[in-house]
Amino acid sequence: MTAFERWWIWHARTACQIALARCGGTALVDDACTEASWYADLLHPWDGRGCEPDARVYAWLSILVARRDLAERARAARLPAGTGLDR
Repeated sequence: MTAFERWWIWHARTACQIALARCGGTALVDDACTEASWYADLLHPWDGRGCEPDARVYAWLSILVARRDLAERARAARLPAGTGLDR
């Protein structure tokens, strides 16, 4: 994985965490990160030596993105339509 790809992943991870925090606060961010770690550990065990394997990084990120999408849909469903807040 190139340095640019690593930068992009950290940027995407931060964006997901901000979106999760906006929808559900720190508790949701912590829960999503715990789930992502569990998922990455289950599918792609890593001993912590060397660079983290790409598959593990993408698995971790996939959980954050999925949780962000679910949280944003739930948030949109709770907001009144037509107020501009539903975007």
